[in-house]
Amino acid sequence: MATPPKHIAIIDDNRMKRQFLAGLLDDAFSIHAYGSGEEALKELPHLDLQCILLDIDMPGEDGFQVIRRIKDMPAIADVPVIFVTSLTDQDIERRGLESGAVDFVGNQFSPEIIRARVLHHVDLYGYRCRLEERVRENTKTIFELQDAIMVALSDLVECRDENTAGHAQRTRAYVERLIRQLQEDGSFHDELTDSFVRDVIRASPLHDIGKIGVRDAILNKPGRLSKEEFEEIKRHTIFGASAISRAMQTVHDGSFLQVLRDMTFSHHERWDGTGYPLGLDGERIPLVGRIMAIADVYDALISRRPYKDPMSHEQAVNIIREGIGSHFDPVVGAAFLACEADFLSIAQTHRA
Repeated sequence: MATPPKHIAIIDDNRMKRQFLAGLLDDAFSIHAYGSGEEALKELPHLDLQCILLDIDMPGEDGFQVIRRIKDMPAIADVPVIFVTSLTDQDIERRGLESGAVDFVGNQFSPEIIRARVLHHVDLYGYRCRLEERVRENTKTIFELQDAIMVALSDLVECRDENTAGHAQRTRAYVERLIRQLQEDGSFHDELTDSFVRDVIRASPLHDIGKIGVRDAILNKPGRLSKEEFEEIKRHTIFGASAISRAMQTVHDGSFLQVLRDMTFSHHERWDGTGYPLGLDGERIPLVGRIMAIADVYDALISRRPYKDPMSHEQAVNIIREGIGSHFDPVVGAAFLACEADFLSIAQTHRA
């Protein structure tokens, strides 16, 4: 299969200079020549470029203005820019390199040197692109492995608690839908970054991981718990958070584990401060806990337990509506009410 051509852009108001540079390189590259930055920038984001040769002294926008615009365009911001100019002042060369150019070539250089420098930077750019792609592939593999571990661990928790089959995967889907609604509403814009959202969704199946530390006799008791037994099961929030905190001490970047820890200990806290284990109130409760609280309660209400029959979707929605401002964050609660029909669809799709 033929190798796809490599593309180079030449931006220079001097037609003879454009032709000269093109003649040096057209045996190795597909050349795109432009007489101004304005003309070039209409097309450059749509080309698979390996390098841009740019003059400085041009009418209209000069080279410094053009490179600033290039760096503001995500599609071409990383493409190496080489200034090729008759201007040889050291201050101008410094400005060129500080503006993001990878090299500065004066017109007095021989054609062989100009060609060699272009080939060198094209090779470096290609190597960097391949390296970045390899990193993306490896990162994707790591995330897939981590997700598989999350699923396995959540399955292990559910094997211990036979009353909550399917709860982990349903709550993950609820959390994802609730976060999407919050983003659509423009809520928590600064907190709901791409990386944070990814970590919250991945962590959600493990919000009850601390139940591994609770006795089977309590987890699977065929009836209501006594006051003492309920106090013990409440400790699953502490068991989980403590285990995750210990794990955080062994890694350099613990952002995902921090999200998981916060979710584990805080998803039973209440907006009015009457929840457990710490009695946090309002925004003192981590956002992940306030989001998971609604997903967790909704699923518990519509699910069968040894001590109760499942409620209807409408009954569950009414209970959550009544709890907004006392049990639940008002903003997260409003997002739930805006998408509650999708919660029903998720529950029906992920039946145990």
